[in-house]
Amino acid sequence: MRRVYRLPEELRPRLATPLGRVFDAEQVKGSEFERLAAVSPMVITVGDRVADTLEKIGRTPDIHVVDGIERRSRRDLPDVPFKRLVKVKNPAGTLTQGAIEGMRKAFDGKTPVRVLVDGEEDLMAMLAVGMAPRGAVVFYGQPKVGVVAVKVDAASRKRNRSILAKMGIRGVEKASS
Repeated sequence: MRRVYRLPEELRPRLATPLGRVFDAEQVKGSEFERLAAVSPMVITVGDRVADTLEKIGRTPDIHVVDGIERRSRRDLPDVPFKRLVKVKNPAGTLTQGAIEGMRKAFDGKTPVRVLVDGEEDLMAMLAVGMAPRGAVVFYGQPKVGVVAVKVDAASRKRNRSILAKMGIRGVEKASS
């Protein structure tokens, strides 16, 4: 049986606080946001609208994690090109072993990659930070706040590994990072 890791209730408030720099709706339209996306050696998006946003400013995400749902309503998948498709199942409030393996597969091979989640992709941003190479930027949506940008460095990895460890997940980093 595949392992399912649940987010403990006591961690929910910690994850309600953005894990990186927040860009509100106006700032997302600005040059600083565009420049960050343009100069990042690798861009990963988690969320359908965030993938659309990056594509609209001319930066196709190297990896985009989507579920076809926005604010609990079905929507069309983002019009973002991809060369490979990785499908995973991941229920809300969890990270499954399949989601972890799917993210590993996404980071191993040609880009751009779409990770299509049957369930919910929100917590997969932590996997992205743990697996992405240093210098990459993970963009994810924070409902009613904006887009959060997490630059992958030692501090962001340590913070995410701590949260993942409290869920019982260890060893998500790529061997080459």
